[in-house]
Amino acid sequence: MPAHWRSEATRLQSVSVEVCWRPAQGEDSGDFHEVIDLTDGRVIVALGDAPSSGPAAAELAEELRFELRRAFRLTDRIPSALRALDEMFARRHVDSIATMVCVRLDPTSRQAEVANAGHLPILMTAGGHAEFLAGRSDPPLGVKAERQVLTYELGSDAALFMFTDGLVERREDSLEQGLAVVLGAARGLTGAAAWASELARRTTSRLGQPTDDATVVSVHLRAATTATTLGASDRVALRVYVDHTDLLSRRAEGVVRELSAALRGRLDVEFEVVDIASAPERAEADGVMAAPTVVRLLPAPPVRVVGGLRSAEDLARALQIPYSEEVS
Repeated sequence: MPAHWRSEATRLQSVSVEVCWRPAQGEDSGDFHEVIDLTDGRVIVALGDAPSSGPAAAELAEELRFELRRAFRLTDRIPSALRALDEMFARRHVDSIATMVCVRLDPTSRQAEVANAGHLPILMTAGGHAEFLAGRSDPPLGVKAERQVLTYELGSDAALFMFTDGLVERREDSLEQGLAVVLGAARGLTGAAAWASELARRTTSRLGQPTDDATVVSVHLRAATTATTLGASDRVALRVYVDHTDLLSRRAEGVVRELSAALRGRLDVEFEVVDIASAPERAEADGVMAAPTVVRLLPAPPVRVVGGLRSAEDLARALQIPYSEEVS
C-alpha cells in the first residue's frame, strides 16, 4: 500500500525549507533532497528523482545525496558539483540517469542561482501570484553536459517550490495538464500558507493521490527576526561544530564560551562542542558541512549560524537569544 504523506522542516539562520513527500509504496523512495550550508553563509537546496521506485531507486537516490554533499565539500559552484554526479554515473557502468534541480541561495543579496538537470521547472510565488521560473532544462544527470546556471531575484515575500513528477503526472492527463494544475494550486499561496505541505494538499485535492514517488520542497528566505522571548528558567542548548586545526573555529568556540559566560545567572545555557575533523560521521549525520557552525537546539525551532563569529553579542543576535537588558 502507498505510504502516507510526511513532512520535515529545516530552519537555518536565514533560510527555511519544508519538505513534504510520499513514497509510492512502503518506505523506499527514489526522490531525494538535500540542504547544505556553504562556508560563506549561502545555502544549497536540491531536489532529485532517481528513475522508477522501490528499494533500487532508493539506493541510487541515497548514493546521489551522498555524492552531492561530498561534492560541495570541495566546491561552491553548482556546475562542478553536478559534474561530480555525472562522473558517479560513469563509474557505476550502469545505463541509468536521474533528474535534479539545484539552487544556491544568497540571503544577503536575495538571489537564487539555479541549475536544472532534466527536472521540472521551479515554481515561484509572490504577492499571491505564481509563475514557473523561465529557462531551459539541461540534460539529466548521467548525461555529461555543460550545466547552465541562471540567476533570479527574490522579493521579500517570495517562496520557491520544487517538486518531482510524481506530484503532477497522472496516467489519464498530460504533463502539461498537471503543471497547469499545480500552477493554479499555487496561486494565492502567501505568508503562512506558502509551504510545501499546503501545495501538496491543494494539488492532490485536484489531481488525486500520486501513483509514483512524490516530493514537494518549499524555500523561503527569512527576514531578520528579533530575539526569542526567554525567562531566567528557560533552557538554551547550543551545539558548536568546529575544526580544531582551523583558526576561525578556535575563535568561534571562544565566542560561544563568552556568550555562555555573559548569560550565566540570567539564562540556563549549555553547549556541546563537536570537532568535525575527528567526528566527521556525526557532523554528516547532523547535516553540518562547514566549520565553524553553531546550532541553537533549544528553544525550538533550531537556528543555525555558519561562518566566522565576531562577538558574543553578534552571535546572540544571530541565534535570536536576548543578550543584555532583553533578558527578563
